[in-house]
Amino acid sequence: MRQVVNIFLKDVRHYWRECAASMALVAAFGWNEMHGWLHDEVLASGIGIGGLFSSRFLSGLVVVLVPVAWSLVVVRVIQGESLVGDRQFWVTRPYEWKKLLAAKVLFGLTFVNLPLLVLDVFLLAKAGFRPADYIVGLFSMQLMIVLYFMLPVAALATVTATVVQMLLALLIIVLYGIGMGLLSDQIPSSSFSDPADSLTAALFFGVCLVVIWMQYARRKTNKSRALIAGLAGVCVLILVATPYRTLVAREFPQLNTRQQPPFQLALLPAEKADSETAPEKEEEKEVEIHLPLSVSGLEDQSIAAVDGFMVALEAPDGFKWNSGWKSPGLSLFPNRKSTRIDFSLKRSVFEHVRHSQATFRLSLAYTLFRDTNRRGFVTPSGVFVMADVGLCSTESRYSRGIHCLAPLRRPKSLLISADMSMSTCPLLEGESPASAGEIARDWTRSGGSEPAEFGISPVKTVDLYLLDWNGAADRRSNGICPGTPLILSNPEPVHRNQIALQIDGVRLSDYRLPSAKFTIGSISIKTR
Repeated sequence: MRQVVNIFLKDVRHYWRECAASMALVAAFGWNEMHGWLHDEVLASGIGIGGLFSSRFLSGLVVVLVPVAWSLVVVRVIQGESLVGDRQFWVTRPYEWKKLLAAKVLFGLTFVNLPLLVLDVFLLAKAGFRPADYIVGLFSMQLMIVLYFMLPVAALATVTATVVQMLLALLIIVLYGIGMGLLSDQIPSSSFSDPADSLTAALFFGVCLVVIWMQYARRKTNKSRALIAGLAGVCVLILVATPYRTLVAREFPQLNTRQQPPFQLALLPAEKADSETAPEKEEEKEVEIHLPLSVSGLEDQSIAAVDGFMVALEAPDGFKWNSGWKSPGLSLFPNRKSTRIDFSLKRSVFEHVRHSQATFRLSLAYTLFRDTNRRGFVTPSGVFVMADVGLCSTESRYSRGIHCLAPLRRPKSLLISADMSMSTCPLLEGESPASAGEIARDWTRSGGSEPAEFGISPVKTVDLYLLDWNGAADRRSNGICPGTPLILSNPEPVHRNQIALQIDGVRLSDYRLPSAKFTIGSISIKTR
């Protein structure tokens, strides 16, 4: 233990400047974080360039600089006793590699995790939450910082001799990540990769630990670098070889013959205004197709969250095409009467089937939710507590919604609904009052049940806006103001399944969107 302490104190003397800069940036982050909790009219009070740079620009800059400073601290302290090559001075001293590694771990925990833990406790208290109630979540955040940030940085530091080599390694990793992203775009259904992602994460953590152990115990740099390169190759193989459709079929099984689907879809007639006015531009590489669908049969208190969908076409001559599984993030509510699917396909494919009576098949992978724990809620004025969220307020002239601060994580599943004819917000210029029964919603879902989300700050910002009007995302009227009655609920998943809609005799040319239409990605779903 004495040797560990001596090495630790030696590192403190050598790298106190890096540590001081890191802790100063952590303090600056905390100040900016508290400043960012203020309402937008306070943030907007800054005039001109000075206001921009004093709040949002500097806040974003500090968020970037904090992990950079942490990386520099970890890299410098590890490379202080170089593990690359065969001329390390420290091997001639009575150093034990286990104690050397323990000293480096102690240094990282002291100058990265400890200041962050102190800041997190302070921020929670400053936001109005009791830190003692969130001890498990606070330590969970520290563990995630170690696993997702410090561990990979330390592994790279052990196989590089200088900061310059480390920067070159990071450049290679960035280029590799860009290449993986481009490759993923070319692989159908690759967005459905949760099991594969879990395997990749396990391999990633395992390789990082093995590399660190090999370098401190054996200093086998070439083997360690080969192991990292091998991990990169395995990740490519996993991306390419994962049977995505099999995974979808396993997680979203088909309904059996005795099960009735929770909702029905039917293809609506083409909107001739779109198809007839669509200009022909031969230079366009992709063509956008619009498929309007009617929705019916969804029971009250039920919500169908569409986790993925796939469009497949078959021409009379046997030509086949499919989009692969995509993740749209669409939710179907009981009062929704229609939805639409916009998807793109290559011009060569469109020209092949545009006038054919093609067979169209739409497959949907969905999770059925039951809307539970419904209760009335009249929006108070000032600062108030909202169950399942945190401390909230609506006092804002610039955003007609609810702004909340949540401890450690966003709500797992919170749905707010309102009859907008009962909104207390004054009408803005050009707005018309909502009719009775016009329902607007906002559904906040954060997925898992972990005690905390990954991040630097333990206080999460949650903004609730009523943007989904009866399934139409293009309505912007009224909003949430003090006195607006809401319905709060917590939808819970019931089961996951897959259904399909097949239609014969579809002419894609009738459903072609105008070229002025803009979409994000190859397929998107919009509602109206």
